[in-house]
Amino acid sequence: MFDIGFFELLLISIVGLLVFGPDQFLDAVRVTTRWMKRLRRSFDEVRTEIQRELHNDEVMRDLKSSATEFEKEMKGLTEPLQNQLHEIKDSIDAPEEDKHADSAGAAPQDHGTTGEVKS
Repeated sequence: MFDIGFFELLLISIVGLLVFGPDQFLDAVRVTTRWMKRLRRSFDEVRTEIQRELHNDEVMRDLKSSATEFEKEMKGLTEPLQNQLHEIKDSIDAPEEDKHADSAGAAPQDHGTTGEVKS
């Protein structure tokens, strides 16, 4: 975490001895190492959380791209089937329309209901 060599550590120890004195120096070192461990643990947790989130984002992007590819493939497969269904529906509807047009446009037939006798 910190790039501290032997001589830097020795210098910090000497300054700590002069500032705190020999009695309180060991307590100060213990407290400092405890805080450093907590700080390191916190940084590690943040780092793993960030890596997990980045991995989740990457997975989500992959899923979205797969979904769009799948959607395109399905659209390519279903379009011909839908066109055929429309053609079949149109071909079924066309004879029915012809029947309705023939029956609506035809003249009424006289079946002798007026009372005339046909010979």
